[in-house]
Amino acid sequence: MEVMQSKSVQLVVLDVDGVLTDGESSPFDLELFQQLAALNERSRLGEPVPAVTVCTGRPQAYVEAVLQALHASVPGVFEGGAGLYVPEGRRIFPHPDITDRSIMRTVRRILEEEVDRDASIYLQPGKDFTVSVFPRGKATPEGLKERVVGLLGERAGELELLYSASCLNILPRGIHKGKGIEFLSSWTGIPLSSMLAVGDSEVDIPMFQKAGYRACPSNATPEVKALSDYVSGKKTSEGLRDILNRFSVY
Repeated sequence: MEVMQSKSVQLVVLDVDGVLTDGESSPFDLELFQQLAALNERSRLGEPVPAVTVCTGRPQAYVEAVLQALHASVPGVFEGGAGLYVPEGRRIFPHPDITDRSIMRTVRRILEEEVDRDASIYLQPGKDFTVSVFPRGKATPEGLKERVVGLLGERAGELELLYSASCLNILPRGIHKGKGIEFLSSWTGIPLSSMLAVGDSEVDIPMFQKAGYRACPSNATPEVKALSDYVSGKKTSEGLRDILNRFSVY
């Protein structure tokens, strides 16, 4: 792959866990955050460099904090495509395709009852539009999809069930990170073809299918690597540094 010029990319869209950080509860790479914040400041001042934002399964409050640390003015996508957090005015906009939240309330009730029965799983707090199921301890999320389908029965057909590196994400049918960056594109006016998406797991695939450029760190799944224009030989945040250099972003 040829090295892309920074003018080809107007916006860098980052997954968080497994890209910007090593994963749940891992320390932030503060030096990298400073570099990305400086990039956002330069972009805001009109320099010909891309802005940086996030598209993550994390809830809105987490996205707000990350964007604040990144000095971001471009909105971020929260809950895997369920909505945008807009730093200007600290506003939240659910995806317009979410018109009926009753099924997700039912899903949450069923899974909360399961958590009460079985302490080996838990639900990520703070989410309003989706549900994320995590295994406790050092267990991996493999097998959660089959378990959740068994609990939800026919309702599972009305949902998106997508793995991230550490959990199973349950979203309303048709809501995913691809829809999230489409919403972001319509809000900002930045074409999807001018976005560089960086992700590592199944939940990032719909975003990769929409973005003009795609890259991943070495810890990405084989499916994500197969869709990438560039696969770094380094993992997580070190891989992200390598990717930004490869695309001449700095």
